[in-house]
Amino acid sequence: MRLQDTASLTKAVWASYSEEPVWQSSWWESRLSSPCILMPDDSSDGAWHLFAHTWLGIEHYVSSSGFDWKRVALIALRGHYPSIYKEKNVYYLIYEGHDYDYQNKKRLNLRKTVSRIYMRTSGDLKLWSKEQVILSASDIPYASDYSVPRLAHPQIVSWCGRYRLYFTASEVRMYDTGQKASACLSYAESDFINEGYSIRKQPVMKMDPDSRYSNLALGSFSFVVCSDGLAAFQTAFFFDEKKRQSQSAILLLTSPDGEHFTLSRELMRNPQEGWASRCFTSCCVSYRAQEKTWYCYYSANGNRGRFLPVREKLGLLIGNTVD
Repeated sequence: MRLQDTASLTKAVWASYSEEPVWQSSWWESRLSSPCILMPDDSSDGAWHLFAHTWLGIEHYVSSSGFDWKRVALIALRGHYPSIYKEKNVYYLIYEGHDYDYQNKKRLNLRKTVSRIYMRTSGDLKLWSKEQVILSASDIPYASDYSVPRLAHPQIVSWCGRYRLYFTASEVRMYDTGQKASACLSYAESDFINEGYSIRKQPVMKMDPDSRYSNLALGSFSFVVCSDGLAAFQTAFFFDEKKRQSQSAILLLTSPDGEHFTLSRELMRNPQEGWASRCFTSCCVSYRAQEKTWYCYYSANGNRGRFLPVREKLGLLIGNTVD
């Protein structure tokens, strides 16, 4: 498929498909987060495929329309932040996982976590290989700048003949809602898709108190390779002066080299009330050539009642290209 240029994204007419969520998980899985969509043209069976994580782990769903989804399987128990990379009819599922170890010290149970990025492969989206460790947070100094060593939102892109694995690192918590979000963005590069990644010594971006949109957290990123550079859809966290509370927004950034990003436009920010009023947590962007349309599925949650769990659902932004 021919790559679109960054102008196709920046000049597109973006609008919310619906004020209501387009999908939510079963009542007993309160959170459906970090969607990754595989379009029919890229799938092995001509169907729509959705990968997202719940409290169980990474779930796989399938649909004939992109709206009404049927659960297929639990792929990675306790996995988080899935993304899919396709090459030569092989599908690479990349995600984060962390193990819990407990030790007794001074009569206190201290919990330590080891966050890693894993990979599984499949030729048909049905049978998946065993997971393989690609990166570990313990090898990345800035992964612990604001929290225990933590990685999130991994995504592989093909860049200048190499594989570039973007990821977010470290973690902060919103002072008012308690929502967790990433503080840094970085990448690692390799000549091989499943090994030998060299980690960037310093982050590409970090949360900045003086930033308009990222003064509380960078949040998550979804990358789109374009003919003239790289586009990034960011779910950024910031302090809203008028509301006097934390807010989030979906932003479109562009870069000629994948390192220096420029804000192109704000696409959407949290509504005043409703299912997405608390924050956006992640998004995934794909292009349908036959429709000349960009699809941006995002996960969001709303303000909960005092004793109710946070409910996270999926929404959809549509970007119609302008000729």
